[in-house]
Amino acid sequence: MSLPAVAPHVVADAVAALPNRLLSKLDQALEKQPAWSVTTSAGGATVTIDDQVTVTLTTPVDAAERATCDCLLAPRCLHRAAVLSAAPVLATHPHQAAAAGPDPGTAQTSVTTQADLPDAAAGSPTTAEQHATATQVRDVAAAILEHGVAGAGAVLQADLLRAIHQARAIGLPRLATAATRVVELLRAARQNVPGFRLADLTEDLREVLTVCHLLTNGIGDQQAARGASRRGYSPVGDLLLYGLCAEPLRTTTGHVGAVSYLTDGNATIWSLAQARPGDGDAARNAAHGSVDLGDTTISHRELGRAGILAVNAHASADRRLSHGRAVQAVRTSGRSWHEEPAAAHWRQPIPEQAARWLKTLDLVPHERPAGHDLAFLDGVLTADQRGLLLRAAQLPEPVIVLAPHDDPVLPYVANLRLLAAHATGMPVRMIGRFHGPRRVHGLAVAAPWLPDRFGGHVDLGIDHLQRADLPDAVTVEPSGTDQPQPPLHLLAHHLQRVVAAGRAALVPDVDRDAQALLDAQLPTAASVLCELRRAGHRRSRDAFGRLNQQDSTALAVAWLTAATYHHAATTAATAGSWQFNGGREGIRQQPPEPRRSPSTSNSMMMGVHGAE
Repeated sequence: MSLPAVAPHVVADAVAALPNRLLSKLDQALEKQPAWSVTTSAGGATVTIDDQVTVTLTTPVDAAERATCDCLLAPRCLHRAAVLSAAPVLATHPHQAAAAGPDPGTAQTSVTTQADLPDAAAGSPTTAEQHATATQVRDVAAAILEHGVAGAGAVLQADLLRAIHQARAIGLPRLATAATRVVELLRAARQNVPGFRLADLTEDLREVLTVCHLLTNGIGDQQAARGASRRGYSPVGDLLLYGLCAEPLRTTTGHVGAVSYLTDGNATIWSLAQARPGDGDAARNAAHGSVDLGDTTISHRELGRAGILAVNAHASADRRLSHGRAVQAVRTSGRSWHEEPAAAHWRQPIPEQAARWLKTLDLVPHERPAGHDLAFLDGVLTADQRGLLLRAAQLPEPVIVLAPHDDPVLPYVANLRLLAAHATGMPVRMIGRFHGPRRVHGLAVAAPWLPDRFGGHVDLGIDHLQRADLPDAVTVEPSGTDQPQPPLHLLAHHLQRVVAAGRAALVPDVDRDAQALLDAQLPTAASVLCELRRAGHRRSRDAFGRLNQQDSTALAVAWLTAATYHHAATTAATAGSWQFNGGREGIRQQPPEPRRSPSTSNSMMMGVHGAE
C-alpha cells in the first residue's frame, strides 16, 4: 500500500475536527490499515475502506479539500482522519525525496525531507513565536516519554504534526525535520515495520529535546539551533566521476530504491540516489533498475563500476547529485579500487576516517555530506563466534563486519555468512559504514580472487555470492575477544525503555545498574541514571487533583540530561576504539567524562536538580 504524502496541518486539522466519541476510536481504525485497498493514479490515490466507504486523496495533499470521504459524516469522519494519519509527511518540495541518501547512522533513511524554508537572519534572537513553538514541541515530546510508544497514538502524533507545521512556517527547520522523523518512527514502531530500530527513535527524540532546550532557554548558538533549510540543487560545474559501490535502500516510510557512491579526482565523494514507494520485492530489484542522469540511462549496479562525465552537473550542498535534464552526461570506462582516484580513499588512516565520521554526527542529517560515514578498509578476513571479522594492519584488534539489513530479500546476511565460512585468511579491500566501536556495516568487497563477472567488486546488498566464487578457507590464528568497553549500554537500556514504555519502565533494575556504573568508574553516568529514576517516580497533583504537567517536563529534562551524557560518552569511547595502539588503554575501561559546554549540558544538569 502506498499513500501520497500529506501536509502536517491537514492531518492535525482532521484529527482535531473529530468528535470525542470518534477520537477515541482513531487508533483502532488505524489498526485496520492492512485491509485497506489503495488504487494510485497520476492525480492521487483512492483508498477503499470497505464496501461502502472510499477516501480520495488528490496530490499534492496540502489542503483540507484535497482529502475527501464519501460517507455521511465527512469531512469530520473517522475514515478520512485515519487515512490522513497513515500517510507519509509531505515535504515542502516533494522532488527532494528522491535525493535523500541513506543515512542509517542517524535515523534511519527518512525519505520525506524538510525543504526550503524562510531562515532567520544570522545572529538574530529567537522570537516569542519561535519560543512558543519550541515549548509546544517540548511538551509533546515530554508526553511521548510519559506514555511511551504504546501511548503515542494518532492524537499525540497530530499534536506534534501541528507543531511541525508551525515550526516550518516560522523558520525552525532543524526542529521541524527532527520532529518529522519522530512522527515517522513512531508510526513505524506501532505498525511493527521490520526496519524500525528503537535506538533511532531514541536518538531523534534526543535531537528534538536538545533543540527545544536551546531555543526555550536562549542559550548557545541560536542560529544553529534554528538550523538551515534544505536547499535545492545548484550548479557544481563539470564532474568526471568514478563509481565506488552501490547499495539498496529500504526505509521505515515504505520507500525502496538504491544509492550509488562516486568519487572525483580530488577524492571527494558524491552520491546519486533514487527512492520510490515499494515493498520487499521492489527493494530486491531496485539496484538493477535504470536511473537517469541527464540523457544517460544506467543501473545503480553498473554506475558503481562505471565512469560518468557530467557536464553542467547540479547537486545539493551535501553533494547529492540531481537527476535533472539540464545535466548532460556521458558514460566512460570505470576505475578499479586500486587505481586513482579511488585508491586515495584507502590511503587515509582509519583513525582519521573515524574522526571524520564522528565529527559529522554533530550536524543535522541533511547537512551531512555524502559518504561521510563510509569506511575504507584493507585487511584479512577471519571469523569467530562474533561473525565475520576484518583484521586491519592499522588496528590492534579486528573489525566486526555486520549486515546493514537482516531482511532476507536482500543478500547481505547470506553473503557475509559465505565469506565467514569460506574466505577466512584471504586479503580483501572493503567499503563499510561505521557503526560503533570497531564495527562496520559491510557494503562492498574487492579481492583478486573474486570472479571477473562481478566487475571488480561485490556489492554485498545487491550481488549474490556462490560457494564456487570463494576459495577454501585458510586456517588463521584466533582473533581473540573484544576488549572490555565501558558499560554505557546500561544507561542506553533505560533511556530506550522510557521511550518504549514511558515512566513506568523506570521501576526495575535502576539501582543495580547505577551501582555497576559506579563500579566502572563512571560516576556521572550513575548520577544521571539515578536522577532519571527520581524524575520518573515523582508524581504530584494540583489543587483540583489533576496530575501536574511539570512532572512530565521534569522527566523530559532528566531524560535529556542522561541522553546527552550517553551520546557524548559513547562518542568518546567509539573514537578511542578506532585509534592506533598508543593511548587506548584508559578508553577501553572508561571513556573520559565528556566536557559539557556551559550553554547546554550544564544548564540541563541545573534544570534537573533545580526541579527537585
